[in-house]
Amino acid sequence: MKTLGIALGIVIATVHVGSRDGALQKPLQVVTTLNYLKYVTDQVGGDKVEVTALANPKQDPHYVTPTPSMNELARGADLFIESGLNIDLWAKNVVGASGNPRIQSSDEGRLIASVNVPVMELPVEISRAWGDIHPQGNPHIWLDPLNIKIVAENIAARLTRLDPTNAAYYDQRLGEFKDRIDVALFGDELMKILGKRGGDILSRKARNGDLNRWLQSKGLEKNLGGWMAQSRPLQGLRVISYHKTYIYFANRFDIQILGELEEKPGIPPPPKHRDAIVDLVKREGIRVILNDSFYPRNAAEYAASKTGAKIVTTYIDVGAADGVNTYENLISYLINELTKSVS
Repeated sequence: MKTLGIALGIVIATVHVGSRDGALQKPLQVVTTLNYLKYVTDQVGGDKVEVTALANPKQDPHYVTPTPSMNELARGADLFIESGLNIDLWAKNVVGASGNPRIQSSDEGRLIASVNVPVMELPVEISRAWGDIHPQGNPHIWLDPLNIKIVAENIAARLTRLDPTNAAYYDQRLGEFKDRIDVALFGDELMKILGKRGGDILSRKARNGDLNRWLQSKGLEKNLGGWMAQSRPLQGLRVISYHKTYIYFANRFDIQILGELEEKPGIPPPPKHRDAIVDLVKREGIRVILNDSFYPRNAAEYAASKTGAKIVTTYIDVGAADGVNTYENLISYLINELTKSVS
């Protein structure tokens, strides 16, 4: 009987360990607020994750109404990822209503993806009179490809914490994703010349505003390709936008944003401000008006009719249109549409 008891104990223990290991092999259930986060998580997580985005990519990410179906999705999540900087402030209602203890704390199952990203437009003062101002700075961080690599690093680190047995897998896919972004940004030829550390070197020089000088000093300016080369016709281009959406994109590709049709973020432009923008466009010779696809076009059309400036309808999230179904396509789309508008 003693031998039988030992044997049964071994079988039970084996079954228990096997079922636990099987559970670990199930993909992590990840819920993201925005679709660009879903795309990056898919790239880093591969077949170890199943990812669902809550927001409609054609919708203004600031104003998403939580629904019972969103709460249900969050209830089953192992990881909840939000962009942060108050662009998806509505996410806290989804997390709270989910009743999921795993995603209440940012220590484990909840991630703010913009952590460690250099933030622009930090307000000197905060007042409700200024409209929908972001107290933590401009939140549209993902429109700079250098920032998307930081977002990917944050996601990979959290996936590794939750699933350490697949750490090497996440690290490999993170490296592959960052390499693809570097090639898209700087070109394959330059990356091959500089070798393994090329992406880090070029990213640091670009971040410091020293890329062109450094390339010239090394005799490599003709080897620059990718988005940085494609965007050369846009350097110094003066534009206005409907909303403060493009500061990171403009900073990376040397575009000057001289004003917004919104007088205050989140508040439709009053006629007096609209007319002031028309005067600005005429005075500064501005040729392009950027209008996010989910914002009304009437103010932009008025300004264009008075000045001859071209309206460029823009998408800012992955999946917002057929041609922007990847992050790489999104950045290419913005560069191509702007280039066409000034050619």
